Amino acid sequence: MQIDMSTQERRSHQRIPFQAEIIMQSGNEEWSCNLLDISLKGMLVEPPEYLDIDTGNPCALALFLGEETAIHARVKITHVMNNGNWGLQWQHIDVDSLTHLRRLLELNLNEPSLLDRELADLG
Repeated sequence: MQIDMSTQERRSHQRIPFQAEIIMQSGNEEWSCNLLDISLKGMLVEPPEYLDIDTGNPCALALFLGEETAIHARVKITHVMNNGNWGLQWQHIDVDSLTHLRRLLELNLNEPSLLDRELADLG
């Protein structure tokens, strides 16, 4: 018997919808994407149409949250969805950026206590 679980049930990390522009870079190319949602594990983005890059290469990413606040990280494109959106997974994120990510998630989760459980699962 096969059990069909929804995508949200299979996820161990809460994803929050968050609209923002991010800057990505791979090699000498740089482009902007629309951020659709974010979690402790990664994010979902809408890349520009007709962008031709090697999705196997890691990318640098910058998400600006304010004049002096930004999340900088290295990400990997883990999957390309049928609609062209990319699922990104954090590969490296510095301590300051992780602090900003945690705060962003705390402010946008309906149950901030879930974040502590997710952080414990990462350790």
